[in-house]
Amino acid sequence: MSEKQSCAGDGSLKLIFPCSGGSDVGEIADRAARKMSEDGIGKVYCLAGIGGQVSGIVESTKAADKILVIDGCPLDCAKKMLEHAGFKKFKHLRVTDLGMKKGASPASSKRVAKVTQEGAKLLI
Repeated sequence: MSEKQSCAGDGSLKLIFPCSGGSDVGEIADRAARKMSEDGIGKVYCLAGIGGQVSGIVESTKAADKILVIDGCPLDCAKKMLEHAGFKKFKHLRVTDLGMKKGASPASSKRVAKVTQEGAKLLI
């Protein structure tokens, strides 16, 4: 992403990093991020690239106007990965803070929609 891409039609680059963990709430985080990307709210981006310090991914993230991190549970793995890479200015959303319980919240369309809606509010 060498040139600044536009997301959400307002000319700003908005990146979304879901935890994509192995639990049900991680799956919800991932599906919500992908839905937000499909809807043009932001662009789902590569958390593994941040952890691996892939230069192009890190630089593109530095150029973002807004960043949203979506974690599934209170372990906050995605948030910690961004912080470890030196990022401090981002919004954070945790699926379990929305009333979903890890291990007891299958990834339904209703749950994904709830996270998508809350995430969109944070990127406005």
